[in-house]
Amino acid sequence: MEKDRVKLVDIPFLNATRKEFVNILKERLDDEKKTFVVTANPEILMKTKENARYKAVVRNADYVVADGIGVILLSKLKKTPLKERIAGFDLTEDLLEYANEKQLSVYLLGAKEEVNETAALEIEQKYNKLKVVGRHHGYIGIKNREVYLELLEKEPDIVFVALGAPKQELFIREHIKKYDKGLFIGVGGSLDVHAKAVKRAPNIWIRLNLEWLYRMLKQPSRIVRNLKTFKFMIKELFKN
Repeated sequence: MEKDRVKLVDIPFLNATRKEFVNILKERLDDEKKTFVVTANPEILMKTKENARYKAVVRNADYVVADGIGVILLSKLKKTPLKERIAGFDLTEDLLEYANEKQLSVYLLGAKEEVNETAALEIEQKYNKLKVVGRHHGYIGIKNREVYLELLEKEPDIVFVALGAPKQELFIREHIKKYDKGLFIGVGGSLDVHAKAVKRAPNIWIRLNLEWLYRMLKQPSRIVRNLKTFKFMIKELFKN
């Protein structure tokens, strides 16, 4: 295990602050180094335990960071504390700001067609120096040839994959080897937030590490899923 990695549920997490990690990604973008990033919350950890193929994909990503206070708490209780939570949406904004600064190109994959289109328009308006060179809704298979060919043609610097877990990571793993460059990152529901189809928790909830609770209150359908995740995390806590 590398010194800058912490293993949780057999997944090697990068132990870095958000600022440190963004600086790493900026350097890789500058050098056009192909990069696969997983923003792992407790639900993703649970899925790696249920699916051996998915676990192998996550383990072999270039970077896995902790997107979820549950992961941070588990690391502390296991006496291997991670420095801080690095939320996928925050990373999306950091990368968009850098893409705007350097006039890089981005591709948006995921969400419903109308959400994807609106997210692209909102991003282009807010970050008017970057280039959205392509976009596609998320109702596709992992081996989709249309998106593969478009990415091959457009060669975007950053590919935001908002297909949800495990599909987004499986999609990246399936295709990333075919390209010479690009930062590929799974960003879950981030495009919905950019499109203003979903409202992110207010800053006070985020600062108190209660974003998960805000989302559950806004979407009661998440309760059963969250209870299953809580049960999984408690079980992992008491494992040797």
